Amino acid sequence: MLFSFSNLLLLAGCNKTTPKKLDVYVWEGYLPESVVDIFEQETGIKLNIKYVYETGTMLSLLKGGGKADIIMPTHSRVSQFYEANLVQPLDLKNISNFEKVSKPIREQPWAKWDGSQMGSGKTYAIPYVFGTSGLVINTSKYINSIEDIGWEVLFDTGLKGRVSSIDYIESLWLILDLNGIPRENLITDTQVTLEKIRPDTKALKNNVLKFYKTNNEITDLMKNEEVWVSFIWDGGGRKLSQFDPKFKYVLSTSGGMAWADTFMIPKEAENPAEATLFIDFMLKPDIAAILTIESGFITTVEGALDTTEDINKDLYSLTEDELANLKWSPNLPPESWSAVFEFWEELSTQ
Repeated sequence: MLFSFSNLLLLAGCNKTTPKKLDVYVWEGYLPESVVDIFEQETGIKLNIKYVYETGTMLSLLKGGGKADIIMPTHSRVSQFYEANLVQPLDLKNISNFEKVSKPIREQPWAKWDGSQMGSGKTYAIPYVFGTSGLVINTSKYINSIEDIGWEVLFDTGLKGRVSSIDYIESLWLILDLNGIPRENLITDTQVTLEKIRPDTKALKNNVLKFYKTNNEITDLMKNEEVWVSFIWDGGGRKLSQFDPKFKYVLSTSGGMAWADTFMIPKEAENPAEATLFIDFMLKPDIAAILTIESGFITTVEGALDTTEDINKDLYSLTEDELANLKWSPNLPPESWSAVFEFWEELSTQ
C-alpha cells in the first residue's frame, strides 16, 4: 500500500521523534490484527491497544489524568469531552481521506464544537463505525413469525431465561422506544422520565437470563443456545448470521437504534501528528473493508463495501423505511447522564 505524499512528508518530518507506540482506545472488533500489522509495518509505529466496552471508560481515563493518543467515544457522549476540554480539534489538512467519510454522517452537528456549543466551529470528531442495534433471533428455537417482531419479545414471560440484553443504557433506550417516550425527555425531565420506565426495567431484569457485557459473550450465549433472542449490535448479529443462517438480525418494528463511534484525539495526547496519521490510515476504503469483513460492522467510509468479495452485502443494506425509522440518541448533559447511569446501576444489579 502507498501513503499519500502529504503523509510521507509528515513521517519524514517526524522521523527523529516518531514514537515507538500510540496508545489507542478502541471498541472490541474495530482494530483487526491484520490491520494492526499493516499499520505497524508501513509506519514503524507500534499500537498499544486497549479495548473498551463503554465511552465512560475513556471519559474517566482522561478526567483522571490518564494518557491516550486515540479515543473512540460514541456520538451521543462527545459533548462531555467538549465541555470538559478533553479533546483537540482535528488537523483535517493531514487527513486526506476525510472526504471519503459519508457526508450526511460527517456533517452531524455533534462532530463540531466552537467552544460553547455543537454544530459550528472546528471538527473534533470523525464518525468511523456506523451501526444499528436490533434483535438477533435463533429461528430454530423461536418458532413464531419474526416479520413484525419488536422489543416487546424481550418481555415475553414465555421466553423467561431465554432472552438477553446488554448491560448498558441501551437497554433503557429500548424501553423508552417501546413506550413511545422520546429520549430527549431525559434532557428536559430526567427523573420523571426514568420513573415512568422503572416497572418495565424491572420486568426486563426479571425476564433475561442475564445482561451481557461484551459482543463475544452474547455470541457464545446464542451459539450455545442458552439464549434464543437478544438485543445486539448489528456487527454481532451479522457475524452470527454468517456463522449459521438460523440466526437472523432484524430491527425492532418501533425502529432500530442508530449510533456512530468516532475518532477523537485527546487534548493532552503526546503524539497528535502520528494519531492524525493513524486516523487517515483507518479511513482508507481497503482498510475499512477489512474491519467489515472481520467484525461485521459497517464503517462510514464510502466505497469500502465495494472492495469486499467474501460477504453477503444484502446483510449490510437497509430499506428506506428502516433508515427513516432509525432513532439516534441525543447528547445528554452530564447531570442527566449521571442520573441515567445511577438508575441503570440500581435496577440492573438488584
